Amino acid sequence: MNEIDEIIEQCKAEKAWAQEKLFKLFAPKMLGVCRRYLVSIDDARDAMQDGFVKVFLNIHKYEGRSSFNTWITRVMMNTAIDMVKKINKVQFVRDDYFFNDENALLDDDFVEPDGLSQKQLLEIIDKLPNGYKIVFNMYAIDGLPHKDIATILGISEGTSKSQLNRARAFLKTEIKKLQAAS
Repeated sequence: MNEIDEIIEQCKAEKAWAQEKLFKLFAPKMLGVCRRYLVSIDDARDAMQDGFVKVFLNIHKYEGRSSFNTWITRVMMNTAIDMVKKINKVQFVRDDYFFNDENALLDDDFVEPDGLSQKQLLEIIDKLPNGYKIVFNMYAIDGLPHKDIATILGISEGTSKSQLNRARAFLKTEIKKLQAAS
């Protein structure tokens, strides 16, 4: 049994020292996960805290079928998405009739963000409308397929694809603006 497995077992036994250790090990990365979905760092911290409460209350459900990192990341992602919905009353534009074909996405028309810093890229992503941002993060960063995104968000796969397409178009425009200004 490796160190993380031992910490998880001790967390299942509700040992405070193990919960603290788990928090310290995963908090920096999990804050980053929450921050991808929430513009405010304070909101991201709140989501992370809520996420860790959920982790500790439900750690007995973790069975090891996926890596612990995958499991905790999903908990944080769902907690952050719930907070975005609560704060902003996110609405997704239903236009799945228009983008049912995966090939309709802008993959071949993507603009390389050459010369832009990570900070600039994050600022551009933060400008995305919430529906676009959630789907973009879930698809492009968290690697979820549209079917899973649709299930999690309660939207159709076509709406997920449309939101991603609109996010990419928005990002492309913003990247071009920044590159032209440089």
